[in-house]
Amino acid sequence: MAKIHPTAVVMPGAQLADSVEVGPMCVIGPNVKIGGGCRLVAQCHIGGHSTIGENNTFYPFAAIGMPGQDFHADEKLVSYVKIGNGNIFREGTTVHAGTAEGTETVVGDECMLMNGAHVAHNVQVGNRVVMVNYSVLGGYSQVADNALISGLVAVHQFCRVGRFAMLSGGSVFSKDIPPFMMAEGRNGGLKMVNVVGLQRSGFSSETIRIIRNIFKIFCTSGLSQGNALMAIKSDLPQIPEVLEFIEFCESSKRGVLGARADGHRN
Repeated sequence: MAKIHPTAVVMPGAQLADSVEVGPMCVIGPNVKIGGGCRLVAQCHIGGHSTIGENNTFYPFAAIGMPGQDFHADEKLVSYVKIGNGNIFREGTTVHAGTAEGTETVVGDECMLMNGAHVAHNVQVGNRVVMVNYSVLGGYSQVADNALISGLVAVHQFCRVGRFAMLSGGSVFSKDIPPFMMAEGRNGGLKMVNVVGLQRSGFSSETIRIIRNIFKIFCTSGLSQGNALMAIKSDLPQIPEVLEFIEFCESSKRGVLGARADGHRN
């Protein structure tokens, strides 16, 4: 049986695995499912139609499954939050439900959301993503695996952040940030390859060398983005990382961040 503190409120209908621990003054709604090994430290609120995987930890004032901050959101509609396994939600984090009937907000596995991080309605967060203090993902944005969103970063709604991208602290982005790159500023631009992140994740020296060449062609050659992608296709070995970069850019709907001076408004 789940271990529930006497001051916690677990509403009828909620489904808790036997090994769940619910700390003081937590509130769990009637349509919530929480998997084994999860721990709600204290004063957490998990509501809506939220399904939580295993071994997640929620610190005080984390709020999961609340309606999206959107005039179309309605507490009567059925929308979802789906959270995977092994995630950490620090103090004051928020993950909102989808803003339309049947839609969902998703957080994958082994992510860390630090104090005050916000995942808006209909956002898709991959695996092993880190969101540092007070970073914000706008509605319908997408963040791929192993991305690092530094503190006080704002990602505009509908934008995408590629795999292993790193966003520098205090930055604001309204365009897509391609995989493997570091970006900073107010749409300031791509600054370099996320070499340290790639090395720590076991990318080979040869693969990193090729990704560096992607950056050179895309950001420093003086070519337009379309022509740069053509050069990347023709001049570089078509390894999976090159193909991933090309596909990301060619599928962009908001446009892809390029090399720009800090402060440039695109």
